[in-house]
Amino acid sequence: MKKTLLSIFALIFLISLTSCKKQEKAANPPAYYYDVLRIKADLASSSMRSVYNPAAFDELEQDILAGDVSRIDCYYRLRKILNTFHVAHVAIVPAEPDPIALPVVFYYFGNEYHIVSAIKKYEKYLGWKLTKINNLEPAEAVDRIADFYSYETAISKKQLIEKKIPFYDFKYAGLLDKKGKLHVTLESPDGKTAELRLKSIDVRKNKFIQITPEKENDCLPHFETDNYAIKPCPQKRTLYVPYLSCLPREDYAPDVWFSDIIKELDSGLYDTLVFDLRYNRGGYLITAGFPEKYRDELNKYNIALIASGRTFSASTWFMESILNVCPDAKIFGEETGQAIYNYTGVRKEELKALNCKFGFPAFLDEITPLTKIKERTDDYYRGIMPDIEVQENFKDFMNGEDSVYNAVYGYFNK
Repeated sequence: MKKTLLSIFALIFLISLTSCKKQEKAANPPAYYYDVLRIKADLASSSMRSVYNPAAFDELEQDILAGDVSRIDCYYRLRKILNTFHVAHVAIVPAEPDPIALPVVFYYFGNEYHIVSAIKKYEKYLGWKLTKINNLEPAEAVDRIADFYSYETAISKKQLIEKKIPFYDFKYAGLLDKKGKLHVTLESPDGKTAELRLKSIDVRKNKFIQITPEKENDCLPHFETDNYAIKPCPQKRTLYVPYLSCLPREDYAPDVWFSDIIKELDSGLYDTLVFDLRYNRGGYLITAGFPEKYRDELNKYNIALIASGRTFSASTWFMESILNVCPDAKIFGEETGQAIYNYTGVRKEELKALNCKFGFPAFLDEITPLTKIKERTDDYYRGIMPDIEVQENFKDFMNGEDSVYNAVYGYFNK
């Protein structure tokens, strides 16, 4: 009897202790709890308030107060919630890039992923094709990782694993084995296969070796690093203009760059001008007014715009300005990552506890219609559609060629 009473008292004590701890947790929530409240307030006051539903955030709050969510759990829970909006301008990103990542980097060529960069240990696999991730087709694995990213069009999702992806993405996507390694199956250009078990590395402490095409070509776009530049290709009577980011260069003002484009065209060496925006994720309207200023000069040439699922935001506004000024301009490549119907005018909130930044939209693009762009699709939830659809090709790349450029040359030289 005494043992039974002692057991009952012990149980009551434990329940009381647990209850006190839960109350203490609720009374003293971790700092990142307030970051969640901040995100809710931002969305409720943004141009997305009509579609904003706080339910998922409320559930996250309760789990945090119950002590069931760590800081990193909170970060990924938030990313997964924000993914459901499918708006590129609604995103949470680390204040600094996560340095713990894969030891290899993939690039999307058409419907294939190939290793284009790797640390010394995996240098022999440069150029090999990715065929499986943890026994899943690459597209299936990308779908899981995409749950933590703000993407809009289907094509933009495919390029998500091109950069140095944080290793935690694979963990939270359920793609690691019990030892925390990622299994990938590769196929060499001559048909050999290999399975690697990749562990995470600190990219700050490892040098990456980049693939080199078997034939050199200064006009290839893949290794350009400046926000914008000029690359003459007089041998094909084409002036290539890589436009990687709508952010001004400190050493080269946008107005000078645009003026230099016109001066180069005046040399008489070119018939075609190519604006390559396939890597341009946006920024600011740094070229506002320039196409209009040089309307007469631009319309003397064939104009090509190159886009892809990596093309977003302000870069689509640039496309609109060119199409307004040069009605005969053609778009080559793939559908853009930015949908037609969208939210822009991004505001940013600092989330100190999560060491992140939260971006959210200020207004709808419909307020300032992108007329020419909207003519190119009947679905606001699709991107800007190309006139001539072309996918990149790994074999062309290794031969020092660019599949999209070849399509441009072929189209205008018919």
